[in-house]
Amino acid sequence: MVSAGGKQKVRAWATLIALVFAAALAGCEVADDVGNPGPDAAPPVRSPAPRPTLPPPTQDEAIAAEVAKNTTEVQRLLGPRPKNELMSSLTGIGFRQTKQGTAKGVYAVRIACAGTPTALLAVTQPDRRDGTRLTLKVPCGRTVQASVKLESGPTTVQIDPLSTKPAPGAAVAIRLERLPTP
Repeated sequence: MVSAGGKQKVRAWATLIALVFAAALAGCEVADDVGNPGPDAAPPVRSPAPRPTLPPPTQDEAIAAEVAKNTTEVQRLLGPRPKNELMSSLTGIGFRQTKQGTAKGVYAVRIACAGTPTALLAVTQPDRRDGTRLTLKVPCGRTVQASVKLESGPTTVQIDPLSTKPAPGAAVAIRLERLPTP
């Protein structure tokens, strides 16, 4: 006589054994001997097709000079790095950066840009309801500072140009630093 639940246990074990057996066979390769050369036959020699060699990408000298000038300008506008900096970036306009381990608190955001008229800064915490913490229109050529209250969790900083004209030489620098608690 089978005890209560015994049939279900037998079915479960049978299913498990069948799955393990199928998985073991899935890794096996069965060779078809018909039409295959024997072990004495040399593998076909086939040289790989030559890859076209492309020259390394180059940047227009005028754009490179503009990038260098704008990068120097935003570094000057932002000043020296603070000791309690959480996140910083110096790049072209149109980027996003995420910091995973932001602690709850009040933070100062400093941003400077050059090479385009204005930029839009957004500080968000996408895992929170009403995740946008700060949206700020930034006129380029000067430093803009604001404070933002953040919760624990990931924080994303995104900067986009507010211009229809491309600005390939534009630069932006941003710093996010924790303010001391009162």
